[in-house]
Amino acid sequence: MRKARRQQGNSLAFLDVMACGLGAVVLLFLIVKHNIGSGVEAEAEESISTDAQLLSELNQQKESLEEKIQTAAQMIASMRERKRQEEIETSKRESAQNELEKLTNQIRQEETRKKSLENQVIAMQPVQSDDVVEDLQVGEEKYLLGMKVEGRRIVILLDRSASMTDRLLIDVITRKIKSDPEKQAGPKWQRAKRTARWLLNRLPEQSRFAVVAYNKTAKILNNGQWADSRSATDVRTVFDEIESLVPTGATNLEAALLSLNKLSPRPTNAYIVSDGLPTVSSKAQGLFSKCGRGKNTVSGACRRQILDRSFASGLSNNRDLTVNVILLPLEGDPEAAPGYWGWAAVTGGLLLVPEVGWPWRSKSGVRTYWVWHFWMWLRAASVRF
Repeated sequence: MRKARRQQGNSLAFLDVMACGLGAVVLLFLIVKHNIGSGVEAEAEESISTDAQLLSELNQQKESLEEKIQTAAQMIASMRERKRQEEIETSKRESAQNELEKLTNQIRQEETRKKSLENQVIAMQPVQSDDVVEDLQVGEEKYLLGMKVEGRRIVILLDRSASMTDRLLIDVITRKIKSDPEKQAGPKWQRAKRTARWLLNRLPEQSRFAVVAYNKTAKILNNGQWADSRSATDVRTVFDEIESLVPTGATNLEAALLSLNKLSPRPTNAYIVSDGLPTVSSKAQGLFSKCGRGKNTVSGACRRQILDRSFASGLSNNRDLTVNVILLPLEGDPEAAPGYWGWAAVTGGLLLVPEVGWPWRSKSGVRTYWVWHFWMWLRAASVRF
């Protein structure tokens, strides 16, 4: 009995050992298999993470490269534009250089031509000015649409009344109350002085001249004596006296014409520089009873009568006198032009109504216009001596 128990106990123990060993092998296999799967998954996750990071870096590099490509494209476009501008500038410089060369050639040709003209001028006989005194205030023109300064004894009658300061009546009235320098600065008076200087600069040789300045009274300049047109001293003296005159007072043409009787021998040609009909008379005492005596104004018809009386009495002792008139018109004096024109035509002279601004200071051509209307001829036909 005891032996049988020992044999059964040893047999079970061996099976147990075998079973335990088999279970251990199976468990070991399972453990090893499980560890292998976990490592692969970890490696896969790590690989995915690495790939994602690499992809992100690649995307960043891509974006950076795209920016660099865009920048490079802009730089290329800018360089192309700059190159195009440089080509345009180069073309312009070449064109400008060509134009400069053309202009240089033209300048050289003009210089050659100028030199040739200078040589011709030097070879020519120099032209001497006919002016005894050089006067830069007026031009050099000697003729003015038929009016020529001529005669053996020439007298210039310069109106220096108050109306000779301006063209418009309102300006004349305003300037009457101003100082003498302001009256002398009047635009019409400056023009009248330039006209007188123009006439004096056109005096012919071998002639004598006198200047009568008149307003309410008359005065013969140069001490009331004839002056020699060839004497620079006489001409300068008259110039200075004209510059010192002040335009003021009424207009007495009769007094100016009567003053010619003081000159001996008598004048042959007269040039009147005025702006309108006279306003007072020296001898016509009863005339103003018909014109509104005692009034401060005189009518146009009365002024026309004064003109007729002035010529009749003033030229009674100078019947051979040729009268020319340079009229600087005054506003509101329509009878002046036909009145003066009639008397100038009777004596064989001319009436000139120059354009505003004559005589010019420059040496350019002189433009003038004449008052040659048919109704003036009708006026002249009814002139009363």
